This record gives sequence, C-alpha cells and structure tokens, in this order.
Amino acid sequence: MGMASEDLLVTLQILPGFFSNCIFLALYDSVVLVKRAVSLLSRSRSAGSGEWRRMLTSAGLRSIWNSFLLDAYKQVKLGCEAPNSKVVKVPNGLRSSNNNSNVTTLPTGARIRNGDECRLLDFESSDRPLVVNFGSAT
Repeated sequence: MGMASEDLLVTLQILPGFFSNCIFLALYDSVVLVKRAVSLLSRSRSAGSGEWRRMLTSAGLRSIWNSFLLDAYKQVKLGCEAPNSKVVKVPNGLRSSNNNSNVTTLPTGARIRNGDECRLLDFESSDRPLVVNFGSAT
C-alpha cells in the first residue's frame, strides 16, 4: 500500500501544474482559432496561408504529463545528498601531479586508470568544489 499511496501523493501534487498547462494550451488554441475565423470572415489574402496545428492534443498532454512525472520522481532533491552515479575515466582527462596521463589522483589517495569504472563522489574533496565537465560533441 505504501507505493500506491506515494504514487497518489505525487499525482495530487502534479495535477495543478498539469491542468494549468492544459488551460494555457486550450486558450492558445482558441485564440488562434478566433484569429483564423476573423481572417476568413474579412476575406483577407492570408486567410488560406499556412497550416494550423493544434497545441492541445492527446500526444501533447501525454508529453506534459510525462515531463511532470519525470520531474516528480527525479533523484536529485534540493538539500538532500547528491546521487553517486557511476562514471568511467576516459583518456586525456584530469591528470595527476606526476604528469602520468593514465592515472588520476583522487583526494582519498586511491588511483583510477583510464576505462576503470568509479563513482562520481570519489572525486569530491572538502577543500575544493567538485566541477564536472561532461564535454560536448559540438
């Protein structure tokens, strides 16, 4: 019963935000519909130009709902412990003080070689902030 009650609590918490998004999309669709109706009645030349795609659709609602669920069940919470995700040391990464590019010196004195799996918080230290660079392909 504990898991079902937690799901119910999460659902009740995200319903107001979900419904406010639905109201916004419905208002947006109605404004666009009124503008199109006015342009058709005034017989303007731009009345037939362009396709109008509705915003309030079942696919759109599912997407909004899923984004609210993802946010509600995320691991990271303000004021709580940081998640200790698995990471892999890659070549040309952080270098140790002895200039051996194959080994990273950790604050605890442990060493990790390229390709070894370790934990993100293995790199934390109380005397400096932990900065993670995930890189970019662009």
